[in-house]
Amino acid sequence: MTAGAKQVTEAALKLPEQDRLQVASAIWKSVGGTDEHLADLSSLARAQDFETGKVTPKSQAEVFQKARAVLG
Repeated sequence: MTAGAKQVTEAALKLPEQDRLQVASAIWKSVGGTDEHLADLSSLARAQDFETGKVTPKSQAEVFQKARAVLG
């Protein structure tokens, strides 16, 4: 990795998550990646979060209960 690329990478990693996702998407598309591939990668990341316990599953009942509470 060149010094310039390393500097850009380090700066990008300091951004908030949403900004990092936007930067990653722009770079991915610049090298011929597609939105479908991004969706696949996002799904894999979510699956890993679930498998490692970073997120916990919610039942359908929990999701709808929360939605009803929010919607009134």
